[in-house]
Amino acid sequence: MPQERPTGGNEQSNTDLVFEGFDITTDQAEDRLVTQKQQQDQDQLLPDIDNDELVKRILTKGVDLRLYAREIESELHALEDEQLANYEDNESALLELDSEIRGCDEVLENMERLLVNFKSSLGNINDEIQTLQSDSLSMSIRLKNRIVAEKQLGKIIQGVVLSPHTVETICNGEVNEKYLECLIEVNKKIAYLRVHGKQHRRLKAFQEMQPELERLCFKASSKVRDFLLAKINDLRALSTNAHILQGSVFHKYRFFNHFLIERHPEAAVEVRDTYIHIMRQYYLDHFETYQRGLMKLERPVADKTDIIGMEESNKLSLFGSAKPTARDKNNVFNLGARASVLDAGDPRAIVLSIASDTNERHPFEALFRSYNLALADNATSEYEFILQFFVSPKARQKITGSDMARMVFGHIFEPSTRVGEQFLKGYLEGAHDALGVLLCVRLVSQMASELQRRRVPVLETYVNSVNMQLWPRFQAILDGHIESIKRLSSYRPKSKIDTQPPATVRRYVELAASLLRLNQGYNTHVVALSLARLRAEVQAYIAHTASGSSDKHASLVFLVNSYDLILTVLYENGFTEREEEVSSWKQELSATVLEYAEVELEKHFGYLKQFVVDAEQQSDIGQISPEILNHVVGMFNAEWRSKIAAINSSIIQSFSNFRTGTEILHAVLGQLIIYYTRFHSLYDKRFARRSGNSNGGGGSAISQPVGVQNVMVEIKKYRNNF
Repeated sequence: MPQERPTGGNEQSNTDLVFEGFDITTDQAEDRLVTQKQQQDQDQLLPDIDNDELVKRILTKGVDLRLYAREIESELHALEDEQLANYEDNESALLELDSEIRGCDEVLENMERLLVNFKSSLGNINDEIQTLQSDSLSMSIRLKNRIVAEKQLGKIIQGVVLSPHTVETICNGEVNEKYLECLIEVNKKIAYLRVHGKQHRRLKAFQEMQPELERLCFKASSKVRDFLLAKINDLRALSTNAHILQGSVFHKYRFFNHFLIERHPEAAVEVRDTYIHIMRQYYLDHFETYQRGLMKLERPVADKTDIIGMEESNKLSLFGSAKPTARDKNNVFNLGARASVLDAGDPRAIVLSIASDTNERHPFEALFRSYNLALADNATSEYEFILQFFVSPKARQKITGSDMARMVFGHIFEPSTRVGEQFLKGYLEGAHDALGVLLCVRLVSQMASELQRRRVPVLETYVNSVNMQLWPRFQAILDGHIESIKRLSSYRPKSKIDTQPPATVRRYVELAASLLRLNQGYNTHVVALSLARLRAEVQAYIAHTASGSSDKHASLVFLVNSYDLILTVLYENGFTEREEEVSSWKQELSATVLEYAEVELEKHFGYLKQFVVDAEQQSDIGQISPEILNHVVGMFNAEWRSKIAAINSSIIQSFSNFRTGTEILHAVLGQLIIYYTRFHSLYDKRFARRSGNSNGGGGSAISQPVGVQNVMVEIKKYRNNF
């Protein structure tokens, strides 16, 4: 028997079996063969064993494989017996499971047969679907062809076929809104035949419908013509409001006239001419009635005696003295509230019935404005109606459409505009109111601008005609004013002059300020030129009036007061020196004030002024006599305060305008300071050379003049007197 060498602990020997001197029996030989066989198998399995964790652990522990195999085999037998016993215990359950599996097989076989039959049915359905697709494609092609044919035929049928109801309405129906709808349909058929007649001339439907539509068109034209003529004749009555009838009837049925213009031009011309004839008389009657009513409301403003150079006497002046004066504050020369007639925000015209009840009277420009407002409003309404009613939509988009509308409008409104021209002519023949005429000019300009804003290109002839009447008359009236001033300038001036401005100056400045106001925003050359001529004549008149007086002081006071009045009125009306009228009179006033200052100074301090002028002309200041110098100093020292007070009193009495009086006082006293300062300079120079001149002063005592500063302090006391 081979002996096993035991190992201690976990250690293993390199040689597990040692055979020493024993015979090997058959069993042993077999065992050995088995062992060798196992070793070979083990060597063959070594690659797999290397990957098996369980075998690795067994080999690592040094367990006997045969014993381990027997143990395993024993365990397998035990497990097999256990499983057999378990199978025997569960035999009934397994048999039942087997029965259920067989049942499931039968069910699955039935399902398989059903699915096979369903697959066969699906194949049949697929064939049927393919057949339906083929039939559907064929039907779609046929439908498409039918739609194309129907569309083409439908257009032709819709273009030529009329319903019996439409034909019956056109032939025998009453002309109303339903008739209008049927006529629009007939017109579409006629238009279609004209457009496509050549293309489809071979079609029998076209050949049959064309003469029928022509007869139907003639019948419709006849009925529409009679309807429109009857409605137009309703406008003959004066009590009829044409604008209401235009909006409620003619505008609604304007297609009737468009149909006649396009399909029956002769009938359209007859309708148009009838309308022109009736509306021409309609507007003429209304505007003549309105014009006559306005004439009864006129309030005369001026007559031929209302001129700037009119002679007036025995009337109180503006300052209370007996002299010529303006007639009234609200006279023909003062614009005043009359400018409100140009207020574009007030669109109201004079209503004759209301004005008659209240017994109101208005200047002509207010009556003229009302007439023009009525004319412009009616012209706008009538032109827009003509453009919509007598001009077809196609022609309206062309220039010829606008020309046609203006032609019809001109025929209708020509008498009414002539009434307005005669209305103005009657006024202008006796007009002497330059402001009223210029107001009418501005009203005409406003009317033209308003019509342009409304895009109504009419009444140009009327505007030009009235302007041709207004401007010459305006110029003639101003020429009359200028000639009246020239006549005054031709008279011999009075030797005794009134220092207050004459009424002529007041009338002139009020007229000039009013004309300037009316020329703002227009800058009309005619107005500016007339004002310049008028200003030149007034300047000549004022200078001529002042030249007649032998009193230079009174003449200058008259000039200053006249110029001051003119500037005061111009300033009150909001004008500044940027206006030529203001700047011109301002220059005249400034030059006159300087001259007055010299005269006033000459009156009170003439000796001082004359001494300074003569002394400054001396080549040698030492030649001035001390006696003369002492005389001047003595006179000035004795009376300079009283003379300054006298100057102040004289200016207060001469000039009622405090602002102007203050300026004049400052100018006079300023000149006094200038002359007195020059005198002091001469005095100092003269006596500074006294020691070097043997004849300088003799034995007489030298008087000391009052200091310049003392004089200036005294003058400051009069600064606030005005």
